[in-house]
Amino acid sequence: PLFRSPKEEEIVAKRKEICRSAISKLLGKAVSPNKVPVVSITASGGGFRTMTAVAGIMQGLQGTGLLDCATYFASLSGSTWYLSNLFCPDLYSKDGKPDINQCAEYLKECCSQMGTKKFIANFLGYIHQLDERKNNGLCVSAVDLWGCYLASVFKLPEKTGTKTLSQQCCHVETAEWPFPLYTALNVQSNVAREKFHQWMEFTPFEYGFCTHRMSMKDDDLEGRKCKGVVCQERDEPDIGYMMGLWGSAMAVSLREALEFLKEDDHTLWDKVVALMVKFAEFVKIAELRPLAAALPNMLRGIAVDWMQSNANKVQADRVFTIISEQESDMKQFDALLFPSASSEFLLVPDKAKRVEDEEFMILTDAGIDFNDPIPPVIKPERRSDVIIVFDNSALSSQWVDPFQQLDLAAKWAKDHSVGEDAYKFPKIDHSKFDKDNIQECYVFEDEDDSECPIVVLFPLCNPKLKREPEEFDALRSLCQSNV
Repeated sequence: PLFRSPKEEEIVAKRKEICRSAISKLLGKAVSPNKVPVVSITASGGGFRTMTAVAGIMQGLQGTGLLDCATYFASLSGSTWYLSNLFCPDLYSKDGKPDINQCAEYLKECCSQMGTKKFIANFLGYIHQLDERKNNGLCVSAVDLWGCYLASVFKLPEKTGTKTLSQQCCHVETAEWPFPLYTALNVQSNVAREKFHQWMEFTPFEYGFCTHRMSMKDDDLEGRKCKGVVCQERDEPDIGYMMGLWGSAMAVSLREALEFLKEDDHTLWDKVVALMVKFAEFVKIAELRPLAAALPNMLRGIAVDWMQSNANKVQADRVFTIISEQESDMKQFDALLFPSASSEFLLVPDKAKRVEDEEFMILTDAGIDFNDPIPPVIKPERRSDVIIVFDNSALSSQWVDPFQQLDLAAKWAKDHSVGEDAYKFPKIDHSKFDKDNIQECYVFEDEDDSECPIVVLFPLCNPKLKREPEEFDALRSLCQSNV
């Protein structure tokens, strides 16, 4: 059966009236209440580059009136960092309400102060925070370090429980903003992603799978579960931790930061090594795949048709490629961060384990599958009519076909469609791309299927970004004017 939570149903119904008014204004004629299209906006991953681009995109959407036409806003990796900060308005807004322009200025200030030196200066504090999480009985991985760093970059309070995903509810319930969707990928340790993976979505109210009709409340995220029941309650993780989880593909740069530290400050390096050796003794990091975090498995003990036959075969596994590329230069740090990782993590068994038998879900950046968060907005219960895709992937540059990620999304939709539970997505026509005549946007549709969404792609207009304030403004302004 199709399923949306009662809260989402309520907010989307309120949002529909706002969308109807905005669309009527743009078209210059009244739109019937039963003919209001579901417009979804999606923003790709791409780290701080994408976060900067989305700041400009949102200003452009607001300025043109298109933002009020959208029902959903789906994010992935770097774009989740933008949404996370937008809905923490007390960090930048005097009246405590989300504000696109003020948020952009706040992120500009944060980006100007980030970098390797900031990470190094706070590294020992990050390790102690991980120590505290472990002592509280929580799972810990190297991704937590990345979450600590992001929390410090965005000036989130150090006190736990101050900023959480569920606290965004008060801003989302007003229906003044598109309903936010954050994404991650559920994988398994030592199992290649093409053999097993599941897209997951997170909202301010709940989290669950894009293919299973099941969800749980956000404040149950770290509680131990069995047969759909929370057996051991835990506090909801901070939004900094969640940003680290959603954008964990960026965490590979932590190893480079450690290498820089060794060259820059030998005294501090010795202290870090001593801490990491102690850390590795009581934290079973070797059980976790690098660039991934663990949360208690919400499907534990529940019989589900998890294999879905051909549903999980998308493309060659890129996680292991990333690890292999780093291995030669970073072996000494692998030994500290991931004991035995150099051999065990590169072994790929023939088949995945039964997902309901696993105590933990191993979650990582959804961009390792493909870099556009399409799955949550093409679920049959959401059924978008129009999807506006802002793809800020590094591959979407002037010398590469910018349709690659949409191709993968189309394949995912086809592979996961079973009977009436179809995930509709149009075929991507590569003949529309001309590298000598690049367009600001491209439109794809299936003229023979009225239920298939129209997809409007805005590719990356500038793949290069430095952290100076003028570079931030340049990319933001370019994306704003492009919209």
